[in-house]
Amino acid sequence: MNKKHTLNTITLAVCAALSNSVVAQEAVSEDTSSKEKYEQIVVTATPGGTTMQEASVSVSAFDEDDIVKLAPRSTAEVFRALPGIRAESSGGGGNANITIRGIPLATGGSKFLQIHEDGLPVLEYGDINFGNADNFLRYDWSVANVEAVRGGSASTFASNSPGGVINMISNTGQIGGGAIGTSFGVDYEEFRLDFRYGGEISDDLYYHIAGFARGGEGPRETGYNGDQGGQVKFNITKMLDKGHIRFYYKNLDDKVSTYLPSPVLVKGDGEYGPVPGYDASSQALNSAYNTNISTFDSYGNPENRDVRDGIESKVSSFGVEVDLEVAENLFLLNKFRISDISGGFIAPFTDGFPAGPGDVSNFASALCSGATDGDGNALNCDSTTVTLANGPGAGDVYTGQAFTNLQFDTRINDLGNMINDFSLRKEFDNGVNLTVGYYYSNQDIATSWSSWQTFIQTLDGDNSQLLNITDADGVELVSDGLLSASFLSWEWDLNYVTKAPYMNVGFELSDNIIIDASVRHDTTEASGELISSCCGGNTDFDLNGNGVIEQIEDASATNSGFIRGGVINLNRAGAASQIVDYSANNTSYSFGGSYLLSDSQTFFARYSKGGRAIADRLLQIGGTLNADGSLTNTTSGYDTTKQLEIGYKYGTKDLMVNATLFDTVTEDTQAEVTSGLTFMREYEATGLELEGRWNATDNFVVSGNLTWTDAEISDDVNNPALEGNTPRRQADWIWTITPEYVTDTWSVGASLQGSTEYYVQDNNDLKQEGYNLVNLFATYWVNDQFSVSLNVNNATDEFIITESEEGSAAVGSYVRARPLNGRTTVLSLKYMFD
Repeated sequence: MNKKHTLNTITLAVCAALSNSVVAQEAVSEDTSSKEKYEQIVVTATPGGTTMQEASVSVSAFDEDDIVKLAPRSTAEVFRALPGIRAESSGGGGNANITIRGIPLATGGSKFLQIHEDGLPVLEYGDINFGNADNFLRYDWSVANVEAVRGGSASTFASNSPGGVINMISNTGQIGGGAIGTSFGVDYEEFRLDFRYGGEISDDLYYHIAGFARGGEGPRETGYNGDQGGQVKFNITKMLDKGHIRFYYKNLDDKVSTYLPSPVLVKGDGEYGPVPGYDASSQALNSAYNTNISTFDSYGNPENRDVRDGIESKVSSFGVEVDLEVAENLFLLNKFRISDISGGFIAPFTDGFPAGPGDVSNFASALCSGATDGDGNALNCDSTTVTLANGPGAGDVYTGQAFTNLQFDTRINDLGNMINDFSLRKEFDNGVNLTVGYYYSNQDIATSWSSWQTFIQTLDGDNSQLLNITDADGVELVSDGLLSASFLSWEWDLNYVTKAPYMNVGFELSDNIIIDASVRHDTTEASGELISSCCGGNTDFDLNGNGVIEQIEDASATNSGFIRGGVINLNRAGAASQIVDYSANNTSYSFGGSYLLSDSQTFFARYSKGGRAIADRLLQIGGTLNADGSLTNTTSGYDTTKQLEIGYKYGTKDLMVNATLFDTVTEDTQAEVTSGLTFMREYEATGLELEGRWNATDNFVVSGNLTWTDAEISDDVNNPALEGNTPRRQADWIWTITPEYVTDTWSVGASLQGSTEYYVQDNNDLKQEGYNLVNLFATYWVNDQFSVSLNVNNATDEFIITESEEGSAAVGSYVRARPLNGRTTVLSLKYMFD
């Protein structure tokens, strides 16, 4: 397996030939008669041909002007402004947690909500271990609109997305012109260049090219430039007599620092802050002193890794979209994309062994008391010595605070996919329309969790240093910071093929009543193998090359009470193996309708059931797979979501109000990497989404959304004591409110994003108090072409955690948590041209 969906020379030649034909462009003035949003046709996960006002689904859309007001520092922060969406962007430029409508966020990624580019998923599964979909997606000026469908027909018009679909829709150049701009971090180190250009080549041929390049440290202090890279996206469209054909190309090569849970001080009930010497909202435990590490691959072979790589994202994709009226009132739509996706993920995670983050003497005593030599004898713990291993003062005795760095080190060998979505839609004279389609996806998951070395370091936000720890006899328990040369190694080599025929029937019963019903049958064919070993080595290795096998080099020795020394060599004799060889299926359905009370008012209702294949995380849940790779009777291979929604839409040029009542029931089978916990649960949630926009005057506009959710864990197979509790990180209320004042030459406004209190774990003890983030933005147009903008994210510098490894903690103690970024400010210059 582990194959590449390689973009061959023919594919690249098509792009080259088309791009080389870009000559003698005729300027196209911007279309000033663009439709109001409620009049726009919905193109995401719905039957074709309906406007946002008519559609019997909850749908929202943002364009470039809307997004800049959010002052986003990552793609996930763009999504936070969508009604009902919880997008936790505390991980930096990727690795975000995203969910919707009280559907659980038990681990990372976006399990029940799929992220699309131009109508096809970036990845078939949004919660692949260390391969979240947002890691391989960047918002830039190539994007014309962000469209989101919540619930409803997402169950039947897309696979593996019963919660909804967020679709980033590209500019096509149909509206000509371009722009170039630079952005500078005012209070942090980052430079970014954005560009876009597009227009007509001839009357029936147009194109668009856009992208970005950046470099810098990023919004938190890491001690090095961790945000480096860029993206280029290109498309060209040929208009035909009754439709179009469009070719897409994307190349992403980007690295961003990511921030994993690290020490945070519990200041009070629901209140958190920095620990002495380290502020997790503006600093990271990455360090200029520890950028290059000598480690091992999964098979015990020495290799070097660069921690500065962070989340490394490499994507090369080619797509084709064909949209044609092939006969009278018969429309063909085919979307195809093939992508090579690879990269890596490396970042420090603060673990809880041998002692929680804090006084280094606790680490030294815990390490020594839990250690035995290769013959099983206890070490001499009458005293221990801790010294600095590198950086300033190397060799000096150290008596400060320390933390355990379990280095999450994953090579993403292949997350490539090939995806095709074909449909035919027939419109009949009697008001009936019929859509039939077939979806195919081939998704590889080939990753290497390589050794995951464990270090003991100073707890310091200004370039953390490695430590040495010895016992009373001088035996090194920690050498040059290294506690374990190989904590674990897992080799994943999996493939998932999804096949899904689907059908929708729509009825226009009268001028103001539209109903539809749809069904989809997904089949997932899973194959491959996981080979794994934990915790510690199975082979002696002379790390320091002195010819003697010492404590942490000895695979028969024990460190920290449970970690073997030496290194891991994954082999059939010394590792566990799990074969994957099964087929699972799920039938989804959705039916609903709209009643158009007037041109500006619509009532709608819908009931849907959708499914999500569990994919790679199923292998981490004991008892779900037989030795031959088939499914046991504990799982169907799918989790399901059922949703009922009733809504009202009001839309005019000056006022837009959408309100949707929803009720969801969700199954969730999940595994958490950091704690090792597994979940087999059911959740219930009831809520109300409100979205609106009010043009109060010609100059003053207020837009925003507000979502109320009442959610609970209704069933837990593994821990019934949690039944009735509120799911972790689920607030009763979340909101985004954006007031803006605009004149002919300047604009100013704020984006207020907030939440009521929420529990950080399912035991419902430790909580984050309610908060309101203030993001400020202002733009001055020097003339029609040149503008200067300033935006401030988290202007009041609030310290807010989105997740915590601990569910209970006393005031004054430390927890391992991920906070949102502190205050960051960006100055931008933009020049537009024809």
